[in-house]
Amino acid sequence: MGSNPLSGFLEELDVRRIRPSRRGLRDELGSLDELVASIEEKGLLQPIVVRPVEEGFEVVAGNRRLEACKRLKINKIPCVVVELDDREAFEASLIENLQRKTLNPIEEAKAFKRYVDEYGYGGVSELARRIGKSHSYVSKRIALLNLPKEVQEALVRRRTTPSVAQELLSLDEEHRGRLSELIVEKNVTRSEVRRIIKQVREGYDAEPIASYHYSNVERRMRGIDRALARCIASLRVCMMRFDDALDSVDEDEWVVRELLMQHRSFIHQQVDSLLKLKKRVMRAPRSG
Repeated sequence: MGSNPLSGFLEELDVRRIRPSRRGLRDELGSLDELVASIEEKGLLQPIVVRPVEEGFEVVAGNRRLEACKRLKINKIPCVVVELDDREAFEASLIENLQRKTLNPIEEAKAFKRYVDEYGYGGVSELARRIGKSHSYVSKRIALLNLPKEVQEALVRRRTTPSVAQELLSLDEEHRGRLSELIVEKNVTRSEVRRIIKQVREGYDAEPIASYHYSNVERRMRGIDRALARCIASLRVCMMRFDDALDSVDEDEWVVRELLMQHRSFIHQQVDSLLKLKKRVMRAPRSG
């Protein structure tokens, strides 16, 4: 790509002559409402990058900005015009999206795979060098495409992380599918997934996966119990300090004392309510 692949010149172009990239890296543009509002108020602060093609210009970086300008019915927009071949355009688009962190993990994985497999641009090592990432990073991202669809969807929706999902890759297909349910339905951590996988490898088969529901609920219930206990203790301390303050009010100020006693009674009621809630919560069925 050269030392500065995006060196070009700034030109104001007719929006009708610009087409979105044929190699768009994002599965969907996402909500454009904020971007449209920003451009409407402040203008297009960052020009889009385009390259000349036979029928006009093609976006290298800035598909969302182009669409936002179209929605605002803007006729001309500032663009950085660069001369790039297909490979250079794909690399530039990929680098720009990685730097701006606009791709979810699955979009990254698909883009990496397209670079390595579909376009024949080179292997994983070549791609890693081009985008400034490690070989391991690129390989692990591509491997995410081997995960069950529900896990990939959870990654797209940010309901789990790549580090958690990647742990599944060490399992066979059967256990991978069963553990996938936990990742999608429960907020499991990487250490919890590793613990389950370790037990599966030691021969416990489905037991760790099934027992996780119980252990996870128990962990949550202990956390709730501790939180309620702290709240109750805090209110008891509050009552003690309240009584100290009440003692400092002269008995002749009976109106003020009466009002303060009403507030003290309210705090006492809150303590009783929390004690009842704590008992009720701890008696609740331990369902997952």
